[in-house]
Amino acid sequence: MRKSKKRKITALFLIREKLALDLSNEISMHKEEAYEIVDFSFQLSDKLPSTYEELKSEIKAYIIINMLSLVTKFH
Repeated sequence: MRKSKKRKITALFLIREKLALDLSNEISMHKEEAYEIVDFSFQLSDKLPSTYEELKSEIKAYIIINMLSLVTKFH
């Protein structure tokens, strides 16, 4: 494997770890759930957002929208 490819994989792994930790702390969710959501968001997009904060805010918006839809559905 080339060095640049190894660096990209390592960077994605570190971003995944930090993102899951931040989401679990900010939203008070289990770390395993945060990993699932982060992995799901990586699978959905062909291109990652340009910044870490943009990626985190998109995932938080996705979570909030889904929570609100569940609340209104069962209310």
